[in-house]
Formats: sequence, C-alpha cells, structure tokens
Amino acid sequence: MKEVLFGLDRVISILEKGFIALCLLAGALLLFVNVLMRYIFLAPISWAEEVTLYLCVWLVFVGGSVAVREKGHIAIDLLPHILSPQGRVLLARLVALLCLVFLLVFCWYSLQHVVRVKSIGQVTPIMQAPMWLTYLAMPVGSLLMALRVVQVFFGNTRDKNILEGPNAATMRD
Repeated sequence: MKEVLFGLDRVISILEKGFIALCLLAGALLLFVNVLMRYIFLAPISWAEEVTLYLCVWLVFVGGSVAVREKGHIAIDLLPHILSPQGRVLLARLVALLCLVFLLVFCWYSLQHVVRVKSIGQVTPIMQAPMWLTYLAMPVGSLLMALRVVQVFFGNTRDKNILEGPNAATMRD
C-alpha cells in the first residue's frame, strides 16, 4: 500500500511540475511573441494578455500544491525551536489540521462559485471563452494543496527535522 501511495505521489508531482513548466513556457513565449508583434509589426495579438493572465492564475494555485509538498511556503519557525520534540510534532499536526480545514472550506465555496459562473454563462472579455475554466483553478488547486497537507500531516511522525528540529543539538546543551 505504501508503494502505491509513493507511486501516486510521484505521478501527481510529475504532472504538477509539468503543468507549471508548460504554463510558464506558454505564458513567456506568448508575451514575447506579442511584444514582437506589437512593436515590430504593429499588430498585437488581442488575446495574448488575457491568456497569460489566466495561465498565471492556474500557475499560482497548482504551484501552491508543489510549495506545500516541498515545504516551500513562508513559515515562522521561532515557536518550533523552543518546543520539545513532542511539542513540535503536536504543533506541526495542529497547523496541518488548520490548513486542511481552511483548504476544504475554500474548495467548497470556490466550487460553488465555479458552478454559479458556469450556470450564468459568463465568458472572458476578449476570447469569449467560458470564465468558469479560469475559476476552476481555485477548487483544483485547493484540493491538490489539501492532499499535500494530508501527506505532510502523516509524514510528520517520521520527519526527523520536525522531531529533532534544526537546532535540536544546541537546545539539548
């Protein structure tokens, strides 16, 4: 079972990072071509900025999941340095639970918003594409982040950095 979970984690990680790379590459390339078209040929691509904006929205939400998995979000680590190993584990689990609750609530309300936008048929201003596709980044990203928070929660009991902490040796002295 553990191998299946690790395999699933590996597949999701590859898909997330590939999606992020594709969004960055497509957005950068599209903006570059648009700048050339605008200033050299005097014929800008009308929808380029809109697509780039929506790619950035997806990039932020999927990138948040990668940041949770790799513990790359900003964190204040003063309290864990002064807590005992058991206190660190308890604090890490409490933070993970609070994050999980927030992400699940956010996912629920953002999913309701996606359904509402889809039902009214809102479209993007220039491309006239369905706007719900952009808003879909919120529930997808929050679900991915919630999955990663669960992984962090269960990984904390085996994580030497949380149990011992970066300054554990100096705290024991």
